[in-house]
Amino acid sequence: MASRFGPAYVKRTIRYNSVHKGLMGGSRFWLAIFVAGYLARWSTKVTKRGEKPIKFSESLKPGESFVIRHIGSTK
Repeated sequence: MASRFGPAYVKRTIRYNSVHKGLMGGSRFWLAIFVAGYLARWSTKVTKRGEKPIKFSESLKPGESFVIRHIGSTK
């Protein structure tokens, strides 16, 4: 049987307390915990690393060039 007080339980309890005691309850300490947690989650999303999929691949011979242009939409 898994321990009731595992990492997921602690994380969930801290998140619950930070929202209820910090945002709704007015505790500055729990509000700071909430902001720190929110920034940590946001920064991991923004700075997510990993290999991006290749959309287009073509080899060029010496002397050849490849031009990318953006043509605006005509209305």
